[in-house]
Amino acid sequence: MQGYFSAAWNDIKSSPGWFGKLLLLGLVSLIPIFGAIVVAGYLYGWARDMAWGVRSPMPEHIFGNEDGRLYSRGFFVLVIGLACSLLPWVVEIIGSILTGGSFGFWAGWGYRSGFMSLPLGMASGLVGLVFFVLSIAASLFAVFFFWVGSMRMSIYGRLSAGFQFGKVWSMLRHDFNGILRILGMAVLMGIAVTVVASIITFLVVFVCVAVGVAVTGGNLNINASRPDAAIVSMVFAIGGVAVVLAVLAGFASMVLAMFVMAMVTRALGYWTRQFDVPAWRGQDDPMPFELAGGAYRSGYPPNQQPPTR
Repeated sequence: MQGYFSAAWNDIKSSPGWFGKLLLLGLVSLIPIFGAIVVAGYLYGWARDMAWGVRSPMPEHIFGNEDGRLYSRGFFVLVIGLACSLLPWVVEIIGSILTGGSFGFWAGWGYRSGFMSLPLGMASGLVGLVFFVLSIAASLFAVFFFWVGSMRMSIYGRLSAGFQFGKVWSMLRHDFNGILRILGMAVLMGIAVTVVASIITFLVVFVCVAVGVAVTGGNLNINASRPDAAIVSMVFAIGGVAVVLAVLAGFASMVLAMFVMAMVTRALGYWTRQFDVPAWRGQDDPMPFELAGGAYRSGYPPNQQPPTR
């Protein structure tokens, strides 16, 4: 995890104008659908370069579209993500039906009638627990398949390459520890972003309260002779500050989200590089490690090394 983090972070901070690019990506991401397509196309294109062994800085122009596939790549990433999200959704629906549908009806009847209340209650709880675990497992594998499928699609430039679940599963099995390290990195950064967002929210509330106290002079008793003017002035002062700070806080959160996404996609590029991408042929052909019959036991070809730990 530390190796992927340090490698991705070094690539980001060594890119000229990287902070400005993150700010622009944050702005672009606010555009419904189109923004998500551009951001995904830009970042997965950069990750694809790393998978090919091309260690380049973040592309200079967000809308540069140097390879002519920025928009198609970004759209395909969204399609793969939507398809992969169906797996945990289906598991949750099935679990909900079993625990709250017909099974739940009979369990409720058992409680009301006094027959088999304990066995039905235990069975319902057990089914709920099983599907809760299955839902978590399905969500994790959906994320893994989305990541690897998006990388394969970016490399081949075709949507079908992202849905070759056999190939994706083969890559995951070959280096599952590596993908888990990237997941751990994403989770830790997600927690950090949540903490920062909570601090920002607290500061917004604190500033709004401070402005309210300043406007009222610390006196919460409204002047009876001019109640409307006092209330209106206080509402405008606090409301105006709150709106401005809320917009800034929301934008800061989007920029942090772009940073996390850039880190994860770049790490995926490093992870995919181990599969000797320049030696890949057609998307249906065996990958080098499959032809080698497991010769790359360390998960990396002899001429490549993992990120420094």
